[in-house]
Amino acid sequence: MYAIEKELKILRQFISPKLMDDLKKWKCYSEEEILAAEKRLHVKLPVPIRDIYRHMADLLVTSGYLRPLELLHREGNYLGFFLSPGEDSVVGIQKGKTSGELYMWEENDPKGISWEYLDNLETACEEGDEEGKRKAVAAYQKYWNKRNIPFIHAPLNVHKQDQGPWFNQHLEGYGLFLAIHSIQEWEGMAWHEHTGETTCLFSDFFPARFSKEYFQNIAERIQDDFKPLSGHPELMDLDDFPLRMAYVHKDLEALLILGLEPVCFMLLTKGVAERAFLEKVQEQTGLAFHVGF
Repeated sequence: MYAIEKELKILRQFISPKLMDDLKKWKCYSEEEILAAEKRLHVKLPVPIRDIYRHMADLLVTSGYLRPLELLHREGNYLGFFLSPGEDSVVGIQKGKTSGELYMWEENDPKGISWEYLDNLETACEEGDEEGKRKAVAAYQKYWNKRNIPFIHAPLNVHKQDQGPWFNQHLEGYGLFLAIHSIQEWEGMAWHEHTGETTCLFSDFFPARFSKEYFQNIAERIQDDFKPLSGHPELMDLDDFPLRMAYVHKDLEALLILGLEPVCFMLLTKGVAERAFLEKVQEQTGLAFHVGF
């Protein structure tokens, strides 16, 4: 498995200050907190998961894609970290395996009781109620410890994620995808708040009819200035699509995101995009960039 600390630190620089204000309910976790969770679970967490909890937990928990560290629990022989976008499924690993291969399952909580404890924890976090947080976490863990005593309460419909792009099948790739997806999702929902700004721009939509050659040409034109976010190509691959999921500018001042279902580019910059820079990006991609869709 690859460490993804470097990639997460780069992505974090492009979370807008407005969004950071919305993330204060949750926080990233310290090494001490991760060690405490490992002691409680009797397992060493994989390096990519440790990276995610240290550098991107606030964004991913707020987005509903990552389980708070305090609430990590085993279900049978599985340990779930993620909640799959658009599905009522948990994504995680099989305990004892070190390959980082992912599994998806339905949590065996027929009455949805654990969600009540999660709601209590969220409320306590919003109110800064430390005692309320401790009670909610203790109740949640007690509930799952009881459910794990008889193994008839194993997770439901477990299946290995062995289809689709590489990132969808491996822990580090999936975590990095969720971080990119969350930033893209939040900025996409808040584009109307940026009408007077040029730090979040969208390209024209890609042509309705296009070929791989069209995107291959874009990849070749941008390669002098934009590099894939990760030096491990498989983490950014979109199966056999010519472009990667995300690119970072050579001076680390801009991020070009394609996303999972490419319809257009999103361009994020740390400051107001200068006219000359924007003109060059438009020339390289062959697409106009503007605020909003």
